[in-house]
Amino acid sequence: MQNHSVFKSYKSALLGIVVAGLMGVSNSAFASTPWQSWPAVGEAQLKWGPWVIYDSELRTPNGTYRNDGLPLALVIKYQRNIDNDDLIDATDDQWVHLGITKFKRDKWLRKLATIWPDVRKGDRLIFVYDGQQGTFYRDNRQIGIVKDHEMARSFVHIWLSPQTAYPDIRNQLIGRR
Repeated sequence: MQNHSVFKSYKSALLGIVVAGLMGVSNSAFASTPWQSWPAVGEAQLKWGPWVIYDSELRTPNGTYRNDGLPLALVIKYQRNIDNDDLIDATDDQWVHLGITKFKRDKWLRKLATIWPDVRKGDRLIFVYDGQQGTFYRDNRQIGIVKDHEMARSFVHIWLSPQTAYPDIRNQLIGRR
């Protein structure tokens, strides 16, 4: 009887791995992406002239935003094809706006260059921040971890800092339409 329950547990675990493999997602990705079930705090859209660049969404476990409330997930769905280099340049521009030193920006941008892919219309890049570090996902697949607390916080500040270059987007994301 004991062998039967061990076999049943093994069979269930194997089925989970096979299903995850068929979906192109590792078992660890399922365990590490609770953000998928978090409710949205707010949504915003970045436009440049008549073109929509991306749609964004801020999620938290309870669907509300407090400046010190963590964890959070920033979900960006791209509406255009954008090369990795252009994403890096845009991030650098925002960090310059926020007053980040060139030394830190250069170091952080080198890290992002190893993580970020070129994005295509419809791709989602997600950044989940727990207050200490951040994890990047492309759709449902983990693509990189930022262990540098200051870098992770500064990335989130591009959208959520009161000093952001996009105060209307910030207000929409944090639920202040």
